[in-house]
Amino acid sequence: MIKVPQPLLRILFLRIAFIVPIGCVDPVEPEFKFVEDSVFIEGFASTMPGASFVIINRFAQESGRNTVNFEERATVSFINLETGDEETLVEVEGQYLPSASFVVREGEEWKLNIVLSDGTNYTSTGEKVLPTVPILDLEIEYDPELEFREIGGGRFIPGHRALVSFDDPSDRENYYYWTYRTFEDLDFCEKCFEGYFRNGECIMPNGVGGLPPFYLYICETDCWRIRYTEGISVFSDEFSNGLPISKLTVGNLPLYTYEDMVVEVQQFSINAAAYDYYKVLKDIVDNNAGLNAPPPAPLVGNITNPNDSEDFVFGRFTAASTSVVSAFIERSRIAEEALEPRDPIILEDMFDPVPPPITNFAPCSETRFRTALPPDGWIEQ
Repeated sequence: MIKVPQPLLRILFLRIAFIVPIGCVDPVEPEFKFVEDSVFIEGFASTMPGASFVIINRFAQESGRNTVNFEERATVSFINLETGDEETLVEVEGQYLPSASFVVREGEEWKLNIVLSDGTNYTSTGEKVLPTVPILDLEIEYDPELEFREIGGGRFIPGHRALVSFDDPSDRENYYYWTYRTFEDLDFCEKCFEGYFRNGECIMPNGVGGLPPFYLYICETDCWRIRYTEGISVFSDEFSNGLPISKLTVGNLPLYTYEDMVVEVQQFSINAAAYDYYKVLKDIVDNNAGLNAPPPAPLVGNITNPNDSEDFVFGRFTAASTSVVSAFIERSRIAEEALEPRDPIILEDMFDPVPPPITNFAPCSETRFRTALPPDGWIEQ
């Protein structure tokens, strides 16, 4: 699953909230105006089953605060421009997904079409699926000072670095985009604050005293927490066309916990327009140029409102071939402090004011952020 994570969207909002290009054809100096109610669309159609998705978010102000809200009840579809075949996506937990078996194929050309619940139509230009460039090797390196974060006044945090190697084809210009998922072994599947777990949900009783601040509930089966990409990683072969690419860093994996983990890296072969878009997005999010630098180039994607040329929409649809490689990371012996503190283990007890029977287990519900299916590359310890 590839997506722009919600924390990244909020950073993006803060960085681009006043950068709106007037006109969407040629890059121009950005002009500045508030973009409340603007729409951000991100869509991928992949050659890998389960990797295609569309996310539609709307920037808003609620009670004086900037927010990013998912746009519900939209009609979303991928359209094959050669055959006319249409794949309808369904709304699932903050995103729109095609059928589990859906894939695009090299050489095909696809576009995205969206109709919001209010009737507003957004459509993309056609995207041709380029040949796949396979990842030859994935290496994981630990760094006790992986990157700087604004935590506790600012400090370097520990974590792992994902590095890929591949052979860049010499017969064409190549552009790449990477994303990843991580899978961490979970011991507890529910945490109920000031309440208890019954009938598949946390219940907060009224007027019941003597409860602890929370209860933890052990996973009934093996279960894994899923985390998604932080940051943006792109690469152009402008200065390395046809050469082997060795140990290129494509993602940082902060040490959130000491649980063992599988990282799944996805390498997309994208076109020049997609590369330019994600490069600008990366510059905005990373704020590489510093506070005194000129504004970045306009963030112009390939999605428009065909009925209103003044309705600017952030985001992009990309159809891309995908190479996927996984690696197992053993983390229990790491000395540095993990970012997420361990909770004290508080389980229901027979003397607690909770309804019988005493419950200490909860199911591993399948969501975007959790699965009971062992990830590829998992090693039992």
